[in-house]
Amino acid sequence: MSTKSISYIAIISIIFILLTQSYLVYDYFQTVRLALIRESDAILKESFKSDLSQRNLIFKNKNAQNEPIVTSDNIKPDVVFDMRGVGAEEESFLNKFDIIMHSFISELVPINIDDLDSIVGQNLKQRNINSDYTVNILSPKSDSIVSSSKKISSSSVLVIPSQYYYIDFEEKEALQLILINPFSEIMKRMALMLLGSIVFSVISLLAFRFLILTLAKQKKLVKFKNEFLSNIAHELKRPVSSLIVNLDCLKEPEVFGNEGMRDMMLNNSVNSLTELNGTISMIVGLAKVEEGLLVLNKLPVNLVKLLDDLKSRFISSLTKKITISTYYEADEIIVTGDGLMLTQCFANLIDNSIKYSKQQVSVDISVLVHANTVELNFKDNGIGIPEEKINNIFEKYSRVDNNVKVNGFGIGLNYVKTIIEKHGGSIGVTSELGVGSNFKIILPNK
Repeated sequence: MSTKSISYIAIISIIFILLTQSYLVYDYFQTVRLALIRESDAILKESFKSDLSQRNLIFKNKNAQNEPIVTSDNIKPDVVFDMRGVGAEEESFLNKFDIIMHSFISELVPINIDDLDSIVGQNLKQRNINSDYTVNILSPKSDSIVSSSKKISSSSVLVIPSQYYYIDFEEKEALQLILINPFSEIMKRMALMLLGSIVFSVISLLAFRFLILTLAKQKKLVKFKNEFLSNIAHELKRPVSSLIVNLDCLKEPEVFGNEGMRDMMLNNSVNSLTELNGTISMIVGLAKVEEGLLVLNKLPVNLVKLLDDLKSRFISSLTKKITISTYYEADEIIVTGDGLMLTQCFANLIDNSIKYSKQQVSVDISVLVHANTVELNFKDNGIGIPEEKINNIFEKYSRVDNNVKVNGFGIGLNYVKTIIEKHGGSIGVTSELGVGSNFKIILPNK
């Protein structure tokens, strides 16, 4: 299955998961909403019965004393209605009885919407429902509000109305409780569901992101592998081709008999073999570093001789005009290190200076001796490195895109940095576009 197909399947799967989560959240919201409606119905019934009980006490008090009707603020009901556990037939009978009582009492003590509102508020608190609300007396047939304890603001986003609670047999009058913006109550009841949904959605998104990054990384690695193998083949083929040409020429009697030509061909062959060996050593060295198997063969190394040999090797290029200048503070500058690896490091720096320069190549190499360190500078007149790329040039497989087509596979500078640091040293670079670059290496001299 291709990477593209896997990506499409993953995208469809994540969309399906999110849609499923959204549906489950919506369905649970509807369940919570229906539960609040049922609780509102129960609270409204209980509140109406409590209000009816209070009005009954007022009614009895008026008949007994023949006095004006008093308010219910200072009268507490002696009956507490709890509808839980009451059967359907019993509840129906009690409702009919309440309607009869309400019709009889209302002639002298009509229902007061504010008193009913107060009782509803107490019942809501007892059930731990903290929400704004209003109680309406309405005419069901015309669906018009007769009176309301509070007005519903136009800014209200969500209202949850209870069912009509009829308070007469002709169904001309009914009560309704409306919860206004009960978001805190809904969130409280949906907290676990929402938390689980969010967690699973985040996990799904993170897993999808990880999958996409992994696929992108694998795609990049595949592309790099193909380019890497192609570049390695080209890098190894170049010195081999040069070696074959030189050996073919040496087979010709007129070339072999000419001492100058023979020496040049032999020298070119040696340089080609040295370049081939250096490239292979660099690849093997980096592999050993990753596996933690790299061991330096530290011996005294004369940097003057090492750099002079490299100068002779690179100055004989036939493709560019190369000038390599050297400056040494002493005739012999000795450091302790692995001579082969240091040679490959310095060869990489010189080779890069030549690759990333125009036809007129100028490389200045200086070696300065300090108290405890040796400083080496490799300065060239190349095309330079963009400022934003300088911090990345020592990363493995990183190459600077300067619109210049050069051979290589992006491990040379990483190899240099790795080997120099293995010797206890450091490397840095300063560069200016169109002017050139300077690589500074610090090595311990003890």
